[in-house]
Amino acid sequence: MKMFWVVWAVVGIVVWIVMNTWLTGQKDMWWASLIATLVGTWLGDFLLGDWAWMLAGFNVIAGIIGGVVFNWLWGLLRKQSS
Repeated sequence: MKMFWVVWAVVGIVVWIVMNTWLTGQKDMWWASLIATLVGTWLGDFLLGDWAWMLAGFNVIAGIIGGVVFNWLWGLLRKQSS
């Protein structure tokens, strides 16, 4: 069970780094973006179930999908508020 959380954190941080530096270029409010991405990776694994690449009980592909979606949604909400 401990490895699940390690894999979750690593996948979430990698997705966050890729989304923030490479795709969106957001430099400010990084902590909120990180939290949104981590929540998305967890929900992606939880909601999409065990159907793809599993590592220590964590669905890596579903986590990536969830992290990307939540990071993207956070970016949209941030743009609307400014």
